[in-house]
Amino acid sequence: MGKDRLLPILALIVLFIASSSSLYVYASQTTTDMLKINGQQYTIDQLFSLALPRSFNDSQYTGIALDDLLLKTGVSNPEQHTYTLKASDGYEKTVIWENMRNGLLTKDRESIFSDLPKAFQVKDIVTIEVK
Repeated sequence: MGKDRLLPILALIVLFIASSSSLYVYASQTTTDMLKINGQQYTIDQLFSLALPRSFNDSQYTGIALDDLLLKTGVSNPEQHTYTLKASDGYEKTVIWENMRNGLLTKDRESIFSDLPKAFQVKDIVTIEVK
C-alpha cells in the first residue's frame, strides 16, 4: 500500500524538477542579433564588412578570420590576451591568440578552429571577451 502512493509522488517530483530546469535554461538564454566584442556591440553584417571571408582548405566552413576581426575591432597587442567566446546558452570556451589565428567566425555566429577539437566550436556566440 505504501509503494502505491510513493511511486506517483516520486514521479511528480521528477517531472517538476525536469520542468523547472527546462524553464531555467529557456529563461537564461539570450537572443540577440548583436555580438559584443571587447565591449562594443556589432551586428554580424557589420563584422563581415570589416574583414574578408576566409575558408579552411580541408573544411566546408567559410567565415571571417577571428584574428583579422579582433585587429579591425581595435584590440591592441592581441598576442598578450586570452579570448573567451560565450554562447547565448551560457556555453563558453577560452582560447589564446595562436588559436584565434586559426579560427573563423561563420555567418551563423559559430567559431571554427582548425587547430582545436570540436568542443571549441561555440555556436550562437554573443560575446567575445578580451582578457
